[in-house]
Amino acid sequence: MKKNNTGFNFLMVLSTLVLFSSCTKDFEEINTDKTKIEVLAPKQLDKLFSTAEYAGITNTDQWAGGYQLIVSLATDQQAQFFSCTQINFPSDRNAQVGRWIQGGWGAFLQGATTLAEILKQTGPESPIPDPLREAVAKIWKVYIFMPMTDDFGPIPYSQVGSGEDVILYDSQESIYMDFFKILTEATAVLSQNTGKKAFATGDVIYEGDLDKWLKLGNSLRLRAAMRVSKVVPDIAKTQAEAAVAAPGGLMTDNADNAFMHPTPPNYLNPLGVISEWGEFRMSAAMESTLKGYQDPRIGAYFSPAEATGLYKGIRNGLSIVQMAVTENTNPYNSNVPPRFRNAANVSEPHALMVAAETWFNLAEAAVNGWNTGGLSAKVCYENGIKASMAQWAVTIPAGYLESTKTPQALGDIYNTPAMSDIPVAFGATPEVQREQIATQKWLALYPSMSPEAWAEFRRTGYPRLFPRLNNENPDASTDQASMKRLIFPPDEQTINKGGYESGLQLLGGPDKTSTLLWWDK
Repeated sequence: MKKNNTGFNFLMVLSTLVLFSSCTKDFEEINTDKTKIEVLAPKQLDKLFSTAEYAGITNTDQWAGGYQLIVSLATDQQAQFFSCTQINFPSDRNAQVGRWIQGGWGAFLQGATTLAEILKQTGPESPIPDPLREAVAKIWKVYIFMPMTDDFGPIPYSQVGSGEDVILYDSQESIYMDFFKILTEATAVLSQNTGKKAFATGDVIYEGDLDKWLKLGNSLRLRAAMRVSKVVPDIAKTQAEAAVAAPGGLMTDNADNAFMHPTPPNYLNPLGVISEWGEFRMSAAMESTLKGYQDPRIGAYFSPAEATGLYKGIRNGLSIVQMAVTENTNPYNSNVPPRFRNAANVSEPHALMVAAETWFNLAEAAVNGWNTGGLSAKVCYENGIKASMAQWAVTIPAGYLESTKTPQALGDIYNTPAMSDIPVAFGATPEVQREQIATQKWLALYPSMSPEAWAEFRRTGYPRLFPRLNNENPDASTDQASMKRLIFPPDEQTINKGGYESGLQLLGGPDKTSTLLWWDK
């Protein structure tokens, strides 16, 4: 049978060849069959891990790789961080563009297959097991696979990098259960090796600091627990409480934040690259919330519009005709600030996970009545706001945490109302509290963590994002909640037909954006 050369096997070889293009004198010594690396030295593993990190977030080259296709043109818009202003792009009207999805999927697989090779090289079956590197690689596996399964549902997981002709999909339930398993294993190893390093010369996130990777692993365990809290509440509670009590602690201090650092010329801050193309501006949802709360982060998140000097956002789902209206054009709406533009893309770190999110996950866990180590929901909620403000180096205005101000109406040509009526001051009822926690988490995840923000919107229904002005997807509507997932890449029906069919069966419904994910049922 013909190998799937446009998919997993080719990408594994390609990523390896690209990585070692600068050291070809060693290539024959470390390869025996020319299609599979047999044994790598520690420094070579470190270099390979750099590729697994960058490609794992689909940022596979200096042009931002698949990041534009599956983040900027998908989750950024579904989470309403930004609104599309490019007339050639229908994605903000819910359209599913197959070649874009395929590009993002393929870019991700480069990182996933590279990581699979690292896990083989470091695992117990390897000629030279390396438990510390394996533990870090397991944590990174959870980090990169979680947004993909949250975007699509069932995806290739256990067979990635196997070299099989047909790569079967795994159910989302089995993937999440494996997340808990490998995070438990990885953090147990790291908790016994604090103060040490792994991948020190290749890790572009923590420079190999195992103490920080341990906190990231515990925090990811808490994130995963919150995601499945509706469908398997008992498991979620057990996993969340285990994460809270785990040795090494959670990511609750900004010093522990996970940022990916650019390494020019090949790997740049993807948002910094994309922002120069003029394809998006501030969303109306961001404007309503930040202005209504008189939130000091607005100046850190956005620049005033060039034409007016005012902070201004626009509705999602503009038609081509609406994009031409002066009020909706780029000069009249807010772009990202200079730190995410132009030359900054070679120096600005790219946020992957931050302490504020952990605090908001703890706040929701406390509202659920779970054991959060004696911390109340209110304390965790307010600590989340404080952590986000500190991350952006802005001062919390006096009275902000007690403020009764609410999101505001926009006064635009669409008579856009306020996004919500909830204040910042922590509410008295669980449902109000849940909305407040989710809304402040949404603000804290900006600008680069939209995959998490969209997943949380689908899970919780918050924040109350605006309906889109237009919809071009027969399986969706202008109702923001109508989009439940992305469709599988169309090419999978030909290059991995058996895998695609297994994914459909596990999805439990048609390959449509209206089909609910496992954790959303």
